[in-house]
Amino acid sequence: MQMTPEEFEREKRYQAVMYFVRQMLEQGLITKEEYCQIDTRNRAKFRPVTDTLLSGKFLLYPESRANMPAGKEARCHENSNET
Repeated sequence: MQMTPEEFEREKRYQAVMYFVRQMLEQGLITKEEYCQIDTRNRAKFRPVTDTLLSGKFLLYPESRANMPAGKEARCHENSNET
């Protein structure tokens, strides 16, 4: 399935905005709950193609990955943050 130019533009804008929102979360400027609220609003606004694929999946934290195991590099990073 190929994206239309409109779908691509919406996806691009959503991903760009959420990149900065993720940075804010990682820097502790917003909470996990605030991140989810912002994500929900942005999904409604931009209607990204990935909306149905990843809706409700908070992939930044290992406990939310379900059957998506992290690679060796990610596990190493996660383990170093536990201390």
